[in-house]
Amino acid sequence: MPSRNGSSPAWRGRALGLALVAALSVVMHLKGISSPLADVHYWRQSYTATLARNFHENGMRLLCPQIDWAGPYRGLAATEFPLFSWLTALLWPLAGLGELWGRLLATAFSALTAVYLFLLLEEDLGREAALYAGILFSFLPIEIFFGRTVQPEAMALCATVAAFYHWRLALGPARPWAHWAAATLAAFLAVSLKLPYVYLFAPLAWLSWERLGRSFWRDLRGWAAFGLALAGTAAWYKHASTGTFVIPSKPGEFGALLNYKLHYIPRQFISRFPELCATHLGLLPLAAGAVLFMRRRLFFYEAWFAAFGLSLVAGGSYTFDHEYTSLPWAPVNAAFMGAGLLLLREKASALRPRPKAWALAGLALLVAGMPVYSVLRIRRWYSIGSPALVRAAAAADRVSAPDDLFLCNSVHLPLFLFYLHRRGWGVGIEGDPAAAWAELDRRIAAGARFFFAPKSGPFQDREGETARRFYARFPVAYDQDGLLIFRLR
Repeated sequence: MPSRNGSSPAWRGRALGLALVAALSVVMHLKGISSPLADVHYWRQSYTATLARNFHENGMRLLCPQIDWAGPYRGLAATEFPLFSWLTALLWPLAGLGELWGRLLATAFSALTAVYLFLLLEEDLGREAALYAGILFSFLPIEIFFGRTVQPEAMALCATVAAFYHWRLALGPARPWAHWAAATLAAFLAVSLKLPYVYLFAPLAWLSWERLGRSFWRDLRGWAAFGLALAGTAAWYKHASTGTFVIPSKPGEFGALLNYKLHYIPRQFISRFPELCATHLGLLPLAAGAVLFMRRRLFFYEAWFAAFGLSLVAGGSYTFDHEYTSLPWAPVNAAFMGAGLLLLREKASALRPRPKAWALAGLALLVAGMPVYSVLRIRRWYSIGSPALVRAAAAADRVSAPDDLFLCNSVHLPLFLFYLHRRGWGVGIEGDPAAAWAELDRRIAAGARFFFAPKSGPFQDREGETARRFYARFPVAYDQDGLLIFRLR
């Protein structure tokens, strides 16, 4: 019965559930929220933040993302669709947080993903399972860390789950165009932000097949949505491919990322899946959820799970070398675990009072143990590799002008140049010495004026071969706080 203010108890219960999963998501992502970008996968994070800062400083031109590691070049860079960086740039000046807005933005998208997952599962299994899924999503190690990194992954994941939710509504009896448009836009965003998310078209097609049957093949709305999402992504990559290389953007460039090896598959599914994407504690409710989905013929979730699993295998060395590529396991695994927890809770509740109490207590301990397991599993990921980097820009300002070009170790190039707040190039000084010194001379001739390095690695020992050659050839412009700057010209 509606209350005096017009809201019903059912509506208030739903709103409370949505608020709870969103709030828990935010809480689980607070660790390291203000950290520098020098934790795990610093390359991708500093790259994303570099795009954002250049939008902020050089004009909010969404179609012209710029990098700092192509010397003085300030033109288009070949990147994914840079909407996440653009939004970070939009917030950049507020409260003086700068790149930390990227973490806050990712955290907000993660909370919205939990909300969409709740809504998606609620229609199939009810509010209890939806609540479990929304909460467990935020308890998974892969989501806890990469759900708040300065990367487009959190936004792409949110767009993926949003596409599933809106597409299912778009297939309803009235075929509402608003949900069609929302699903089409969400699918475009997911794939253009992260091209491997193209797997989402398989679960979307399954939804269409479930709702429309054989008429699926003749559904012009479905083909139009598919065509628009793919055409938008193709248009972006065609445009981006005219810029300087950052990531593959042309068909011939993607093969170098794959490098298939047989041991990748068992490592992905036997090691990374239970450790980072489900937790060992979560395997029991996940298996129970698979049983419940099969019993209720909710095959969409199996299609979602299988489509992403196949895409992970197809990704070869790219998905094997980058843990964050496993992030899309999180919402579908949480859906299975939410369903499984519902089934296990129902089984436990049907027992006699004494075993029922023990069974429910066991389930509660299992769920409570998941975030503990997760935080312990990824605690080292939060370690900051070079804390002194936060002072690099101040060091550069003391010895150089804003337009002076820097050379850095190429392995850490985006991170170093981001914190130096300078443009420049990289040189692989830890690789082939002869090639490295020849490259260094070429860059000096091209305008490099300074070389930057933390006092670690090859510069930790002044008597080491690399450090000794630098000290002998170039004057030291800055040597404080664990940071070194050599004057090259």
